[in-house]
Amino acid sequence: MRIKKVAYLLLLFLGVCQLSLAQERTVSGVVKDENQEPLFGASVIVKGTTKGVSTDEKGTYSLKVKEGEVLEFSSIGYKTQDHKVTAKTRKLDVALLLDVEEIDEFVFVGFGQKQAVKEATGSIGKVDNVSNSAAASVDKALSGKVAGVQGGVTSGQPGGNANLRIRGQASVNGRNNPIYIIDGVRVNQGNHTQGDTFSTNVLANLNDDDIESVTVLKDAVSTAVYGADAGTGVIIITTKSGKKGDAKYNLSSEVGLVSRASAGEELLTTTQWLSILYDSYLNSEEGAAAFPNNDKTALLAALNAGTLTGDIGESLQELYNNRHINTDWRKITENAAALMQKINASVSGGNEKLSYYSSVGYYNQDGIVKSTGFHRVTNSNRINYKASDRLTLATDIQLSYGQTVTQLDGANYGNPILGQYLLQPIDRAYNPDGTYNYGVNGELRNGLHNVAALQGINQYKAETVRGFGNFQADYKIWDNLTYKFVFAPEYIDLTQKSYLSPLHGDGKETRGESTWYTTRIFSFNVQNILSYDFKIKDKNNFSVNLIQEAYRTDKQVLGAKAQQVGSDKLKSLYNFISPVGTTGTDNVDSRGGYALTAHYDYDKFFLLDLSGRQDRVSNFWTDNQTGYFGSVGAGVDFARLEALKQWKKISQLKLSASYGQVGNLVDVSPYALYRYSYNYNNAPGAYPVGVNNKDLRWETLSPLNIGFDLGLFKDRITLSVAYFNKQTKDMIFASPLSIAQGAYDEKTEDAVRFINIGEMVNKGLEFTLNAKILESENGLNWSLGGNISTLKNEVTKMYDENDIITGRRIIRKGEAVNSFYLKKWAGANPENGNPRWYINGEGGATTENYNEAHEAIQGSAIPTLYGGFDTKLSYENWTLLAQFSYGFGNKIYDALGQFGRSDGRITHIYPGYKSQYNNYWTPENRNSDHPKPIWGENTGSTAVSSRFLYKGDYLRLQTVKLSYKLKTEWLEKTYFKGLEFYALGDNLWTHNFDKNFKGDPDYSVGGQTAFGLPSLRTVSFGVNVNL
Repeated sequence: MRIKKVAYLLLLFLGVCQLSLAQERTVSGVVKDENQEPLFGASVIVKGTTKGVSTDEKGTYSLKVKEGEVLEFSSIGYKTQDHKVTAKTRKLDVALLLDVEEIDEFVFVGFGQKQAVKEATGSIGKVDNVSNSAAASVDKALSGKVAGVQGGVTSGQPGGNANLRIRGQASVNGRNNPIYIIDGVRVNQGNHTQGDTFSTNVLANLNDDDIESVTVLKDAVSTAVYGADAGTGVIIITTKSGKKGDAKYNLSSEVGLVSRASAGEELLTTTQWLSILYDSYLNSEEGAAAFPNNDKTALLAALNAGTLTGDIGESLQELYNNRHINTDWRKITENAAALMQKINASVSGGNEKLSYYSSVGYYNQDGIVKSTGFHRVTNSNRINYKASDRLTLATDIQLSYGQTVTQLDGANYGNPILGQYLLQPIDRAYNPDGTYNYGVNGELRNGLHNVAALQGINQYKAETVRGFGNFQADYKIWDNLTYKFVFAPEYIDLTQKSYLSPLHGDGKETRGESTWYTTRIFSFNVQNILSYDFKIKDKNNFSVNLIQEAYRTDKQVLGAKAQQVGSDKLKSLYNFISPVGTTGTDNVDSRGGYALTAHYDYDKFFLLDLSGRQDRVSNFWTDNQTGYFGSVGAGVDFARLEALKQWKKISQLKLSASYGQVGNLVDVSPYALYRYSYNYNNAPGAYPVGVNNKDLRWETLSPLNIGFDLGLFKDRITLSVAYFNKQTKDMIFASPLSIAQGAYDEKTEDAVRFINIGEMVNKGLEFTLNAKILESENGLNWSLGGNISTLKNEVTKMYDENDIITGRRIIRKGEAVNSFYLKKWAGANPENGNPRWYINGEGGATTENYNEAHEAIQGSAIPTLYGGFDTKLSYENWTLLAQFSYGFGNKIYDALGQFGRSDGRITHIYPGYKSQYNNYWTPENRNSDHPKPIWGENTGSTAVSSRFLYKGDYLRLQTVKLSYKLKTEWLEKTYFKGLEFYALGDNLWTHNFDKNFKGDPDYSVGGQTAFGLPSLRTVSFGVNVNL
């Protein structure tokens, strides 16, 4: 009996042990962040014990646990999650969400200094993931993403310039684009080419895949530390650097198709064009006499019989006889779609002492217009090395090569975009044997050249080699005192080559022409920065920076032109036998400054920022070369009060204000300039091309900013509101000089004297709202964001009280700068179809005599409301992103309108827009806004007026991206640590609210269409690989 009991107890013990062992099992999985990226070093422990593991570089973990135990997942900066182990738990993947209370968002501000966003007293905007765009340069990817930033282009040339405005137009003739800072150092920017043929952009030589973030500084307390040229705002670009951990290899490839973002005005077919010419002829005196009853049937019968007579009649007959030809000049000069390619490879990593990042990139974008395009090759290398506990060294070297192939633009008759509307559809681009049609005596019917031929035989190419270095040393003198030295050289070598073939066009008259320019720019920036951080009684935090900066740019330009070449196969300059001339310039721009910045906060509740800077520049006369700039900013975050800390729904409640003075440098000279290449009677000479102005002062801007920042529910909802008032004093204007004043430039056919003319103000409100609508542990996340900016620009003072009228624009006190000053169009007279204008330029009585009408202000190119909004939806490994931009309140002038809709005056020579077809006054269509066409008659209807002025209001779908990341467990047996596929669309859809405007609203910055290459739409597909 006793033996049976012992056996029973033994079996019971073994059963319990077996049950206990059955309860313990291995649970494994992957820990990711909210973007489904693996989290390295995340902690996974059995709650209430010390048993646990850390995730590896793939975010994976494996741990033995028992049923019923709770696994606690945590990582610095993320919200902790608990998951209970059940009988079925074997695989457990977790996505941790950011804990915004634990991590402050930092931005880079002046001279590479970091600052927590919540501690800022100024107005700062930040953009991450600028690579979510197919644009060739970062400046084209910012429009609509930051409140107060308005973007636009003057041409769709791949790799071309973009125009950015931060809080309005700061100057008349001065610089309006912001300055760019890369990793704490200012860089060259803009278009450095010679002449008006090329549009290149130094920033296009920067690989956007190397950019970590972009910060926009908008007010005085944020920008005053940069002093003399910070008045237009500062854009700080922070490039990627390595992080502690094993080497990470990243490969990405993207390929897509490029097309027109806007169809623009369509072209007339031969049938449509002839239909307009029939009415133009019948409305002329000759046509009315030949066909008194406006009998179009009789006219067509005469044309078919070939019996039409008279000067106009014979011209119409000749055109009619070629009606079987219908050339679509757009299809011939443009590609229906062009190729875009991006390939990038990078490696990064580091340890306690050293971190590194290195990348190579290739970008290629063919243009929509044939024989245009841009491609670049980049290399970026960044190393941070902690040499000792006190000394840290950093190097950043960027190398790039970019090539731009372009065509003539603007009002050049060789411009293929202009030629599309001016060339006749009855002219052939090619002969029957496939060769180019050069016309008779080198001209087509209307005296123009074959632009399709010019695209094929002429060449316009620019090559840019850029090298940029940034060498920094930080030395900790003692715990709170640090000295930083920066030396940053930059070298740009830009070569332009233009070749005009002797076969056709302008080159035929000179038996060929070749023009070469070489532009070399060498800049260097030296900074010495002393930083001291300290505390008093724990809650009083101080940070002081003393800065010395020197900046110098040496720009050398050498150009040569020659004509007459023996063969069209020889395109190099040295093959031409007749030199025309040479040119050369050597300009040095130097500046030096001292700055002091100080930040104080009391337990992050009360915030105070002060800055001051002295600058000395070489642009002005000796007495005006030194300027003093400064700012003050203060803020109070009421959410830090103990009373509000108890109410955890409010994470931020900050009021702030700032004011200061900053400068805006203009590329001017205070001296009387002379051209020494003048030749008179075979003797060298010189003549003045400018008059000096000893009193010329740089433009000074005084920005006021009042801000309100609200964060709710641990910053799941954030709202920022800002009022700004930016005053510009001593606006610089290039005043034209007449020959009688003793100055003339035979090369530009004008000369100017720079003067200070007055003052203006830009003021408005900015609203930025971001909300995380859904944020769940199962991977479903949805966020919305948007910004709205209002803007009012006004000239507040004219020093001599006189208006300044230049072309279609006026500068007048009480109005927006460079407002449109035009006669107001009143449409066609419904009784007779004649053109009409309002006599007083505003409304009321009308006249059919253009000269009796008076000019008046008809609006401005500056929008009064603009911004953007976006949404991001993600579920598990899928992410959808969409971003929109918009603008309202501005006007756009169609500079081609007088040719595109000439009302019969020159329609028989230059066909123009399709929109004029069946859209003008006839006895059956008396309510048309457009007058009846009259062959060769100048009724004044095509003269400058508001007829060609349109509303610039638009809404644009700027970016759409859909991506999918393969699950990490699917890659466990591969070499991949991450694999993502995506589809990306840029400029997919644009709605112009003015149905009569067919152009692209990107021209809104300049205020008028410029016959430039069309803006681009891109649809691409890509893959990102992590190894």
